[in-house]
Amino acid sequence: MICRWNGVSVKITGIENVLTGRPQVFVANHQGYYDIFALSGYLPVQLRWVAKASLFRVTFMGWAMGAAGYIPVARKSRKKSYQAFLNAIESVRAGNSIVIFPEGTRSEDGKIGTFKKGGQLLAQRAEVPMVPVTVIGTRDIIRKGSMLIHPGPVQIIVSPHVTLKGKDTKKGDEILQAIRSTIHENFEKQLRTDAAKGQKEKRDFDKSP
Repeated sequence: MICRWNGVSVKITGIENVLTGRPQVFVANHQGYYDIFALSGYLPVQLRWVAKASLFRVTFMGWAMGAAGYIPVARKSRKKSYQAFLNAIESVRAGNSIVIFPEGTRSEDGKIGTFKKGGQLLAQRAEVPMVPVTVIGTRDIIRKGSMLIHPGPVQIIVSPHVTLKGKDTKKGDEILQAIRSTIHENFEKQLRTDAAKGQKEKRDFDKSP
C-alpha cells in the first residue's frame, strides 16, 4: 500500500525462485529506503530484517519494527553485533526468512558495492539457502540525504537459490561473490534495457507528426 499510495509501481520477475514453506536468506543490493517497502510488499514470504539499532529509537517506527520482530544491531559494538547475529540465526531456525543487504549501506553512486559476508555466515550457520535478489529503481525514489519522494518504477529480480553445504568458509566466500556477480549482471542488463527503451521512445516521439 505504501508503494501504491506514493505512485511507486513494482514489477517482480523470478517469483518462482522464492522458496515456499521454508526459511531462506534473501541477499539483495541496497539502492535506497524503498528497497524495504518494495521487498516487504512483493516477496510472498514472512520476512524479518536486520536493522541498525538507532532506527529502533525513532518514534513509532521503532515500536513497529520491534513488534514485527526486526533484529537490531549496534555496528560499533562487536559484542552486540554478534548477539544480533545469534538472534538472526534463531529467527531463521524458527521459520522466518531474513533479508540481508551485504553492502552494509545504501549505494552512494548507484553501483553495486563490495559484499560483506555476514549473510553468508548466517545462511551457513542456520543451514538455509541464499536467494539472490536484484533491486533496480529505488535509488531515485528517495535519494540519500533526502526524504522527498519521487514516484517511479521499481524492478525486483529473484534469481535461483544457492545452497551452502557445510561450514567451509572459503567455499562460502566463492558463493557469495558468485551471488554478487548474478546481482550485478541483472542490474546492468536491466539498466541497458531501460536505456535502449528510452532511446526508442525518444526516436518514436521525434518522428511523430
